[in-house]
Parts: sequence; C-alpha cells; structure tokens
Amino acid sequence: MNTVIDEGIIGKKIYPIIAAALQKNDAKFKTNIKKYFQDRHEQLFAIAPYDRIFFNQVDIDNLYKSLGLQESQILQIMKEVFFWDQPWNPQCAKEPYVETLMCAIRYYLKKNDKKSAYLTCTYMAFTGKFYASVHGAAFPTVAPIKYKSVMDYVVNNMLSDKFDLKKYGTVFGAIEAMCKTFIDTYEKVIKDPNITDKNFSDLIQQLRTREMSFMMNIQQLYMEAYENKYYLNYESENENPDDFRLPGNDSATALRLTEQTMNYLTSTYVSLEICNKCKDANVKAIEIKDIIEAILGDKNNLPQVRRLVNIMICNFMANNPGKNVGSIEFVAFSTKPKPNTKSPVELEQKQIILKWLDENSPNYRRRKSREATANSYIKSITMYFVLVINKIAR
Repeated sequence: MNTVIDEGIIGKKIYPIIAAALQKNDAKFKTNIKKYFQDRHEQLFAIAPYDRIFFNQVDIDNLYKSLGLQESQILQIMKEVFFWDQPWNPQCAKEPYVETLMCAIRYYLKKNDKKSAYLTCTYMAFTGKFYASVHGAAFPTVAPIKYKSVMDYVVNNMLSDKFDLKKYGTVFGAIEAMCKTFIDTYEKVIKDPNITDKNFSDLIQQLRTREMSFMMNIQQLYMEAYENKYYLNYESENENPDDFRLPGNDSATALRLTEQTMNYLTSTYVSLEICNKCKDANVKAIEIKDIIEAILGDKNNLPQVRRLVNIMICNFMANNPGKNVGSIEFVAFSTKPKPNTKSPVELEQKQIILKWLDENSPNYRRRKSREATANSYIKSITMYFVLVINKIAR
C-alpha cells in the first residue's frame, strides 16, 4: 500500500505567489471584492436568503486579474497536492481560486491585518463553491423561494435572536459575522508556519460547514412554514393599517421596498452624488450629507426612518395605482410641495423631517425663520430619501 505524503504544497508553493501578488496589488484585489459586493448589493443585503447569488468564470477571471496572475498558474501547482487525484471532501479544496483566497487570508493574518482577512473571508464565503453551493443544497429547487412571503414570515415570526440572520438583519451581516468568528477561531492554524495541505482542506471544510449550518437552519423553518402554508400577511404587518388601502400585491411590494431601502441606508455611506441632486441656493450638498449622516448615525432614529420610507412608498402607491416607485413619477409626486395638505401621513412625514432638522442642523435652527430657507431644508432632506427609494426600486 502506497503511503500518501502531505508535502505542504499550498503553503510552500502557492502561498508565496499570492503573497507577492498582494504586496503589489493589494488595492486592486480589494477593489475587485468591493465591486463584486456592490454589483450584488440587493441580493447580499436582503433580509433573507432569497437568491442563489452566482459566482461564475468571469468573476474568477476578475479575481486573478486583480492579483496580476493567471488561474492556470495556480491550477498547475494544485495538481501536485496529495489529494488532487483522490476522492476528497470537501471537493472545493481542489478549486484553485478557493486555495488562492485561503492564502490571501493567511497573508493578511501574518501581517496582523484582521480587517482585510475578514473582508477576504466574507468574499470567499459568497463565491460559488460556498454560498451558491450551500444554497443549492438547502433549496435544490429554486421555485419555492419565489414565494417570498413564506420566507418573510420565517424572518418576522419564526427566527429568534439566536439566529444571526435575525441578529444582524441581512444575509451579508450574518455571513460576515460567521466569517469573523471563523477567522478568530482558526487564526493560529492559518498562520502556522508548518501548515499542511490537509490543514488548508480542513479549514475550508470548517467554513463551508458553518455556512451550510446557517442555511439549513433557515431551510428547516422555511419548509415548516411552506408546508403549513404560513406566509406574511403584509396588510396586518403594516404599522398603521388604516393609513393606506393597498391591494395585497402592492402591500407586499411596499413592505419589501421599505426593508430593502432600510438595508441600503444602514449599510452604505451617505451618497454625496445624491446629495448634489438635493442641493439648492440655500442648502449645500455637504450640509445635506452631514444632516443625513447625523440622522442615520443615531440608532434611535431608525424606527422613524423606516416609518418615513414606508409613508413615502405607500402614499405614492395609494395615489398612483399601477405606477412604479422606480419611475420619475414617484420622484415628482413625492417632492412636490403640498402646503395645504390635510393628509395625516403627509403631515406626519413633515413633522418627522422638521424634528430631525431641529436636532441635527444648527444652520437650520438659525435660519428657519425665513420661510423659503426652511422649505429648502425640508425639500432637500425629503429629496434625499425619495431618490434613495427610487434608486432601490429601479
């Protein structure tokens, strides 16, 4: 019987190549990761794992291009690893890009750069051999996932705080937390100067097992809800059900857009580009940015932010049946001055914004006695939220 020898090929031959590439191309490598996340923002920051989130050959090519390498370089060395020609679990340990990313994690940890290690690990967890693969195992047929009202019921009524998805609010937040725990737990093994090929394989299996556990815990609850025909009753979930009279489909759309907008507002920087579209002669873009940052930076404001977003969406849909929130009509309707309105929700919207301005803008407090200036501030803050909602809806 032949004895298989673990020569530590990955650590000895592949790691030096990746380390040298990162020394030259660290910024390009991270830019590629951030672009990958940005391109899939809606799926990553969803409140539940609705979508498969695919990672294809173009994404692999982009990864190696950011490093200034060719996938074939790593593939050729991988063929020297002892388990290459063996039936092996996990199979993805034979994937060149997976081992490339494990080496990148090792590089950052050896430099004591945990932040970059966390980022790289989270990226790896959303690649095809991880997220798409475990999602496919948990939900072999994608069709049931399209019944998002069932998944929404699970998130709203069946997940306890012990679930990371509930704790962190988005798929990305839950996976990122999982990756941080993984890195903190196995840092010494990953940095070990004598790391073996089996060590690399075991680490990959550990991360994949954790991700599979995350997905299967949700899948079990999903199937229970699906089989029992549980689904989120969007109308009954509305904070003030008498505010609007929306058909069931519109209520579902409004709730989902509200959640997606909140995910965007709480997970991205305030956009100066959008602020520039909200400025006028009385209010500068940078001041709008400062005010929005102050509003979103206070967690106590988030319930009111959610309420404001929901009012804007539902008010438009109630008054414009069949029109799309992603349209220019939404922007025009939502930013049009309504000085004589008697609508309770429109008055509530205005009061929320006035309260925020009083609390977060010294310039507004000083200048609000002039009606035109006060109206400029109100319109600018209103416009920011309207344009964000419109962007998400598109």
